[in-house]
Amino acid sequence: MNRKIFLLLMPLALFLLSFQHQTTNEITGKWAFPDSQREIEIYKQNNKYYGKIIKVSGEDKKEKVGHIMLKDLVYDQADKKYTGEANSPSGMTASGEIVLLDENRLKISVSKFFIINKSYTLTRIK
Repeated sequence: MNRKIFLLLMPLALFLLSFQHQTTNEITGKWAFPDSQREIEIYKQNNKYYGKIIKVSGEDKKEKVGHIMLKDLVYDQADKKYTGEANSPSGMTASGEIVLLDENRLKISVSKFFIINKSYTLTRIK
C-alpha cells in the first residue's frame, strides 16, 4: 500500500518542484526597453539575478554596454516579485523591483526615497 501511495505522489512532487524552479527563472533572457534601442540581459548567478546592458542606442552614450544595472535581485515567492538594487551609470543606486506580467513582458520599477519613481515595461527578445 505504501509503495502505491509513493508511486502516485512522486510524479506530483516532481511536477511541483519543476514548476517552482521554472517560475523563479522566467525572467532570465534578453529584454528590450520600449522607449529606446536599449536592451538588457537578465541572468542568474549564485541564486541572485542580475541585469546587464547588452545594447545601447547610438544617441545615449551615458550608458555603457556591460554595465550591471540590476543586481542582487531575489525572488519572493509570496509577493511573486524580484527585489534588489538598481544602479545608474552615474553611480546612483536605488531600490529595484521586477514583476513578470506574462512570459513576454516584465515591469521594472526603480525608486529612491520618495523622489525618484520610474517604471518600465520591457518585452522579451526572442
